[in-house]
Amino acid sequence: MNSVSVRTIEPNKYFSAPTFLDQKYILLSPETPFSQELKYRLIKWGFEEIRTAGTLSDTPADAPGGSAAESAPLVAIEESAQETQILREVQKFYAGVLSFTEKLFTDFVTKGDLPQRLVSEKIKEVVETVRAKRKYVLRFSILHNVDKNYIIEHSVKTTFLSIAMGMSLKMPPHKLIELGTAALLHEIGMIRLPPQLYMSDKELTAQERKALTAHTLLGFKLLKQFSYPLSVCIAVLECREHVDGSGYPRGVTSERLSIYAKIIAVAGSYAALTAARPFRDAHQPHESILLLFRDRGTKYEEAVLRALLVNLSLYPLGTYVELANGYRGLVVDAVDDNPKAPIVRVMVSAQGERYADQPTVRTTDEQYKVVRALSATEAKELRA
Repeated sequence: MNSVSVRTIEPNKYFSAPTFLDQKYILLSPETPFSQELKYRLIKWGFEEIRTAGTLSDTPADAPGGSAAESAPLVAIEESAQETQILREVQKFYAGVLSFTEKLFTDFVTKGDLPQRLVSEKIKEVVETVRAKRKYVLRFSILHNVDKNYIIEHSVKTTFLSIAMGMSLKMPPHKLIELGTAALLHEIGMIRLPPQLYMSDKELTAQERKALTAHTLLGFKLLKQFSYPLSVCIAVLECREHVDGSGYPRGVTSERLSIYAKIIAVAGSYAALTAARPFRDAHQPHESILLLFRDRGTKYEEAVLRALLVNLSLYPLGTYVELANGYRGLVVDAVDDNPKAPIVRVMVSAQGERYADQPTVRTTDEQYKVVRALSATEAKELRA
């Protein structure tokens, strides 16, 4: 396979063999001409050379007369670069919310301060970011963190997901702010407990688990002390209740639980399941969804679980999957009317060839149906 300088290729010529961005990514098939637009885009995004075993000609090798140029590859190159930029912005925003939350909790411990106004302003920012970039900000698998403790990151992920679910349930802006505030602070009572209870690297004893259940009542009393809205305080108190009355601290059932608490219960459980803990590995996102639905009607309200599915799909955003035709790719968006059939960006063919154009497909079509989520090892290989 030879390297060809992009700048030397004349527009509207055809290569007699497939062309590649590198040794893995297919750029053009022989029946697709190399257009002036593609040349411009390749140079713009820093691709100075392409690779091919073919030669240039005026007509396609197997289709005399040729056909109109396909724009998908050049559009996808630009879309990929734009998505990369958006993901960088989301990662930066996420890191900023983590730092804000860490300082908030630290100031609470050291200064006894928990300013409602600052929390509300930050939650407003989160609401707008989730509204504008939902399919990126909920791609938790790419939101890496290495230096924040579990409580901080768990609180932030629960907040992002709770707000997205609240939007799906048609909550007005002021209720989204209350919901986000309760989600961010739902673990604040933990800080008043001995750290070994919530930072343990082993399974807790029955006595330790019972002591841990005090955190919601502590959180409720703390937020009331700082004059947070009663709806926020109640949500923190009830976020570990179950709809069948088997939760804590009061054992109340669905009809007596606030909608905020029901949302935080689901969002927080998903965030917890997908996080690695010292005593267990993280559950895969798809597995976590199945585990939550196993408890529908007992721990969680079904309507709230549906709001989770609307945002993440059965194969949550950022999950690597295999399709019925053997293709593999990344789940990049959920579809409101069919959470079982997310939108997938195809990355690799059934033969293992990587595609530069990476088309997105709706998986409602039988040949593109998602058949399974890839294992952690397979996903790592696909990302390489």
